[in-house]
Amino acid sequence: MLGIVVTGGQAPSLGIIKNELDDADMIVAADSGLDTLLSYGYEPDLIVGDMDSISNRKILEKFHRSKILLYPEDKDYTDTELAINHLYEKGCTSVVVIGGGGGRLDHLIAIYSLFFRERAPVRWITDNEKIFLVKGSFCINLKINTVISLFPVTGQLCSMTSSGLKWPLDELEWNPGDGGISNVSSERTVKIDMKSGKLVMIIPLDDN
Repeated sequence: MLGIVVTGGQAPSLGIIKNELDDADMIVAADSGLDTLLSYGYEPDLIVGDMDSISNRKILEKFHRSKILLYPEDKDYTDTELAINHLYEKGCTSVVVIGGGGGRLDHLIAIYSLFFRERAPVRWITDNEKIFLVKGSFCINLKINTVISLFPVTGQLCSMTSSGLKWPLDELEWNPGDGGISNVSSERTVKIDMKSGKLVMIIPLDDN
């Protein structure tokens, strides 16, 4: 069961994520992500957040109150995190975050930090990048020479094997804070098998 969170910040064009929106079992707009979602021509199943950054609160009047979960501005969780948690509580088995690019660095780090959580997104798509959660056996088809960066998102040692990369990961053991920038796909199919831990893979949006 696929859940989508559309959040505030810079987002990809509709053509990039239309298939994901069409395949979603549930779409949640987090705060000003509602503006983005409506600009795509889609309506949310639920709107979540404190609505402090939405373009115009009057937009909410077109939605039934049962579709709006309004939170106070002073809270312990970000709107994006609240939306992700709600989707998992509703039975989603994977969650994709759309938007959240550009803007404040602390907002970017806040979304990135969600990959460390038990209820982590499986993908995050901004206006410039695609970010994938890599755990267990991971396989992705890419154009040859796609630039790939990888970072641990776990408190434990990361040990892995790989194929399809110019610089294999087989002999590496990464601690938190380690990682690899600007690796390159040498084959169309890149495979990573995690012996322990989990990673995020970041690739440029323009390339794939």
